[in-house]
Amino acid sequence: MSDQKFKMGIFLVMGILLVVLPFAAKALIPAKWELIAHIFIKIFLNMAFGLCLWIMLQAGMLSLGQGAFIAIGAYCTGIFTATYQLISNIWLAYFIGALLSALLAFLLGLITIHLRRIFFLLVTWAFGEMLHPVFTSFQIPFGGAAGITNIAAPRELAFFPNPWTGYYFVTLAYAFVVFLMIFRLSRSKIGLIYKSIGQNDVLTNFCGLYVRRYKLQAFVLGCFLTGFGGGIMASYLTAVSPETFTFFMSLDIIMLNLTGGVGILLGPIIGAIVLTGINEFLFAIGYYKMIVYGLIIVLVIRLLPGGLVSMPHLLVKALRRI
Repeated sequence: MSDQKFKMGIFLVMGILLVVLPFAAKALIPAKWELIAHIFIKIFLNMAFGLCLWIMLQAGMLSLGQGAFIAIGAYCTGIFTATYQLISNIWLAYFIGALLSALLAFLLGLITIHLRRIFFLLVTWAFGEMLHPVFTSFQIPFGGAAGITNIAAPRELAFFPNPWTGYYFVTLAYAFVVFLMIFRLSRSKIGLIYKSIGQNDVLTNFCGLYVRRYKLQAFVLGCFLTGFGGGIMASYLTAVSPETFTFFMSLDIIMLNLTGGVGILLGPIIGAIVLTGINEFLFAIGYYKMIVYGLIIVLVIRLLPGGLVSMPHLLVKALRRI
């Protein structure tokens, strides 16, 4: 109980620091705050997307199509608020985009959820690659290769002195809600069933649990939350285009899970912080960035099979040998 209170205390302190950060940064380094805010916005979005994939991984599903579900939420927001201006409340557009992502995930899952490991991975990859030419080819309603521009921001951002400060709090709230939902789910009976499916789905099925139903639940939930984040991302960027949502976006979400560690919930959070930070730091070296970025990921996976979350345990183990 004391250990749980200690962990809750750490999370509470971190939450307070993240809320106070914008005010402290604007007071101490006002010239750098815009850059810092944009980096944290990317971290929060990647953190949430990583957690959405993490719950699928717990149920034994590795999806390479998460970028497609981000795109669905983003394009839905753009179509409803910018192209046809059917909805004035952008939060409703986010929710509709999330519902559409969940619906497509449900339909895709009905015919593919029985597939295992690499076969499910290939199907989700094919789904993402199928959407890319659709977005590019159809001028109506997707805007063709140019995409959709002038996507509005939430009206609540008018209360902040600048847009990036507002989006900092919006993405922070989104990441916190996703974390809270996934955390509660992972500690519940359903979360334990997901974990057992990921470890041995055949044995879980023999225990009398309908494995396909639970896997479909995890897939739809992850895609729903991912689609909502796609809407937030679209309004943050103010535009969407097919080139924004490529295969590499889905690959990055997988990489931050593998780098951080898929064993515990902190894995994708640590992976998002580290990989997003490295990505931004290496931005100045242009095309060479991917070489260095890839090398770092390979080294982490090779030297730390359990991800970065296993580093403290390995350090303690190494110190005991001395």
